[in-house]
Amino acid sequence: MPSSDDRFQTQRRVLRPETTVEDLDAFARSRRWPMGEVTERDRAAGTGGRVTWAAPDGAALHYLEDAMFGIGHYVFTGRRPETLKELSAEAAQALAPWTVADLCAAFDHAPGARERGQAALRLGLAATAEPDRRVVERIGAVLGDGDARVRYAALWAADYTGYEVFGRTVRQIAERDPEAFVRDRATAMLRARQTSTA
Repeated sequence: MPSSDDRFQTQRRVLRPETTVEDLDAFARSRRWPMGEVTERDRAAGTGGRVTWAAPDGAALHYLEDAMFGIGHYVFTGRRPETLKELSAEAAQALAPWTVADLCAAFDHAPGARERGQAALRLGLAATAEPDRRVVERIGAVLGDGDARVRYAALWAADYTGYEVFGRTVRQIAERDPEAFVRDRATAMLRARQTSTA
């Protein structure tokens, strides 16, 4: 999607647990892409981790870890969509990140609450820019989960997607959820959205 400086970004690709930032570094080094910015993740400060490598044609590879859960994912940014598409395909071949279909299957076969919450988080990060019915259905389901920890994770997942379709449910959770920490997270999401649209 274009930004104000005409830069584009690929879809976020979520890494499997066995794939690390070192694997992205090896991928970048094999192509002689220099490492640039490095930011350490600091959960207490709410700072996500980031490592950036300069790719060809003004593109860049960014490894990211979300501040709260430390889930590793990556994107490419640049001014030439065709270049980004090619680079993204090369990285997917080398790194085998999860696809949305993989994560839907992981969600559907999650054996317990912890796994359900984790699958929802990863699905939220991997979501396409345009709302995907599969993602909406699964995250929507866990927003009403019987386990408060899963509802909390689902709120983060819904936020990661950026999908407006979750707005009404998030408002209801902020007003009615029986757990204060879940209500607080929903309220914080609503405030952040109001600030970003103001």
